[in-house]
Amino acid sequence: MLAVCVAAGLVASLLLFRRSGPDAPPATSETPAAGANVRVGVGISDHEAERGWFLMASEEVARRTPPEDVADCRALHAWALREGALPVGDAAHTVTFSANHRTTIESTYMRVVPDPTPYPDEQAPVVRLLCLPRPGATPPFPEPGDARFRVNGDSRPFTFQERHQVAPDADAEFDVVIDLTGSTGPFAYRVEIGVAEGGEFRMVPVNDGDDVFFATEDGGGMGYWPATTTWTMSPTRTRTHCPAVTDPNPDQQCAN
Repeated sequence: MLAVCVAAGLVASLLLFRRSGPDAPPATSETPAAGANVRVGVGISDHEAERGWFLMASEEVARRTPPEDVADCRALHAWALREGALPVGDAAHTVTFSANHRTTIESTYMRVVPDPTPYPDEQAPVVRLLCLPRPGATPPFPEPGDARFRVNGDSRPFTFQERHQVAPDADAEFDVVIDLTGSTGPFAYRVEIGVAEGGEFRMVPVNDGDDVFFATEDGGGMGYWPATTTWTMSPTRTRTHCPAVTDPNPDQQCAN
């Protein structure tokens, strides 16, 4: 039941939301139904989630106990996001293509932009929510240089030239790291996707139009550690809560 409070130097962070802006390549009136049956989903990646992770959550969410069948960090990650926890820092997102016909996505246009949608929850995400597969494990984090997009300060689009084969029984996906730093408190952003298919280009709704995401900052720094709730999943699932600390000692730990 021992967990180390995460140091204030943990990545500053944020969460997701939506938009479709004027810089997107225009669809032409001559564009036929190409892409109309291609669906695009975007979400926080769960790749390597079994090795541990770090999100931000409200005090109320941090106090919740997941169902008994949530037995590893991957399952806890999915549960925490459903409950309203937010990603922070450099966060990997998974782009998934599905279709009701066999097709090839020849290239993928993507842009990430801030969105004015206000954060809908009354409780701010002020608690670090940490999952460790075992005591002493270190969660993996993307390298800062891996970020392809930055929500705050740079909304330049990028076109991925990799081809993806899609069929009714075979989705295709790839991961993209988005830099969610640079803003205080929870904020919204939107992901825009366009695809080239059969020599035609068109913008495609993300998540069936639910393309606005939320993120937030870590809240640590300047001699302050936010409260931290740590789930350690083995040998038995245990929860440790560390209250917020001002001017912590460099080697400070807490145990509940």
